[in-house]
Amino acid sequence: MHTLEIPGETIIHQVPSCLEELNEQQFICFVDLLLKYQAGEITMEEFKTAFVVKLADIHYTLAYFLLTRKQKEIVNSEIYRLSILVDSFFKDEIRDQKPVSVLNLNFIKQFIPIILKKYHGPQSGLQNCTFCEYRMAYSYFKSYINTEQEDDLNHLIAVLYRPQRKLFWLRKRLPGFDGQQRTLFTAKSNPRFLEVRAKQIGKLPMSVRYGIFLFFSGCNDYMSTGEIEIEGNKIDLSLLYKNSSSDKQDPGIGLVGLLYSLAETKVFGSIDETDNQNIYDIMIRLFQVMKQFEAMRTK
Repeated sequence: MHTLEIPGETIIHQVPSCLEELNEQQFICFVDLLLKYQAGEITMEEFKTAFVVKLADIHYTLAYFLLTRKQKEIVNSEIYRLSILVDSFFKDEIRDQKPVSVLNLNFIKQFIPIILKKYHGPQSGLQNCTFCEYRMAYSYFKSYINTEQEDDLNHLIAVLYRPQRKLFWLRKRLPGFDGQQRTLFTAKSNPRFLEVRAKQIGKLPMSVRYGIFLFFSGCNDYMSTGEIEIEGNKIDLSLLYKNSSSDKQDPGIGLVGLLYSLAETKVFGSIDETDNQNIYDIMIRLFQVMKQFEAMRTK
């Protein structure tokens, strides 16, 4: 956290220093300003200043105008100082031979757990997502990147955000509770329910929907480049991915093809049973298979 001190104020404002420290409303505000910046409505400097003012909950009331000139200069310099520190939210890239600032998508935190007061989203890092849920969401995710059609974005969110399971309050108290709060999503789920959710989600502000898109994108990037630790051993998931011509990375093996390949091994059971396994269980098993294949090829 960064600290903002204003002369004459007894309250010291604490300003988040990175994306992970934002709360839900701050994150949505960040995304809203980001959309305006991407649309060319505001400059990067305007973005930073407006964001700091919002984070510090600064209001230019009569009290501000009653400050002395020196006090106002101190306030403005403090805001400017913090606006520079917001640089940590971005990273520099070269595009079309020009340096540009882009959002640093190295976060997997779930900022928006519930939408429309009834649809619950996945946990941070997609920890409680099934393979079926991930591959369906990934399909809409790639379509939205390619087409920028809001319908694809709405369906991506409709896959991830679902109603709470019936009698959830009772289920979580029973022995053997699997921790799933949302209704199960399967390949055989009634498509009508998905369409109803997508239509309702389409009425949400773009800042909320795009924020969820960024969350999924960050989780997808993490799975293609990050490491997870299992019983003290680090597993590099990037082995399962390959570079592509696009900015994003695609799974080295088609997700549907992977489903059938793993189902043939009977490790998780039938195709449906494999499809409903946790995405990380699938990734770890695939990692083991590829390491075994590499060892055999080396011999």
